[in-house]
Amino acid sequence: MREISVIFRRELKSYFLSPIAYVFGVLFLGVLLYLATQRQIVDGQQASMQAFFGLLPVVFLFFLPGLTMRLWAEERRSGTIELLMTFPVRIGHLISGKFFAALAFLAVLLLFTIGLPVTLATYGSLDWAPVLGAYVASLLLAGAYLAVGMFWSSLTRDQIVALLLSLVSLLLLYAFGFPVVAEWIAGFLPTWAVDLLGGISPYKYFESIARGVFDTRDIVYYLCFCGFFLHANALVLNNRRLKG
Repeated sequence: MREISVIFRRELKSYFLSPIAYVFGVLFLGVLLYLATQRQIVDGQQASMQAFFGLLPVVFLFFLPGLTMRLWAEERRSGTIELLMTFPVRIGHLISGKFFAALAFLAVLLLFTIGLPVTLATYGSLDWAPVLGAYVASLLLAGAYLAVGMFWSSLTRDQIVALLLSLVSLLLLYAFGFPVVAEWIAGFLPTWAVDLLGGISPYKYFESIARGVFDTRDIVYYLCFCGFFLHANALVLNNRRLKG
């Protein structure tokens, strides 16, 4: 745990010392809040958090690959990954430290949006249970996206390639969560394959938790999903360490 803590602090500190992280944060919050507000106005909805959390998975999809593309690709490009590989620390600790630092940075950004539900609660009635559930679901979904992005970043030294691979992968995973997509691919894939693709989509489980319905199966899914891609990340780095 000490090794994870050291790496976590190092990575989290690097976010707050980097001007790119601040640009990322401002753009992320600005785009998310603007789109949520415009959607609410256009749809004529009552003041609620529905528009905000409805757009969050899409905004995550386009922004989080930009956050993860540098996590390993930058280390490989600058040559610092060779130094990391020589440290007396487990690969799993390196991955965990980077993963939780990225998730913590994103949690801080989401914390800046808490003023929106507080304002709604001040001037109207707001059911906090679904809102808190949606924030938890957002962090779980973010963790899944980060795990995918970290895996692709570990495979290349080019940040743009890592960005594009992550973006395409997450777009496909997001699309598989929609019934209309499932119906379309059912025309040329067997039923078991359609069910499998629909079952691995993180968005499908996000919707369930965001409604305030906490099912342990959804939590287990996110833990397994993140664990799978983080383990794949570890296999890539372990192979690199063995090759020297």
